[in-house]
Amino acid sequence: MKKLFVFAASTFLFANAGMAATTDMVSSHRMDRYQAGTHQFYAWCSDQDRVLTQQGTSAAQAGNALAAMPQAAGCRLHWQGRINS
Repeated sequence: MKKLFVFAASTFLFANAGMAATTDMVSSHRMDRYQAGTHQFYAWCSDQDRVLTQQGTSAAQAGNALAAMPQAAGCRLHWQGRINS
């Protein structure tokens, strides 16, 4: 019984530490959507898929600017993240 309790307690502690680290990474990735910078998009296109980048004050603004450009015409854009360049 004592071994089971120790196992359960250690599992709980390790799970919380892993979840805290993951939550921090996800949180910073979400914040990147709303920050200015160079945003990277994966474009699914009818001719050939490609990766495109666009400067913007947010991911939405960069995506809208990119959608209006000829290289993204007829493509479905998916935001990948904000990149340092």
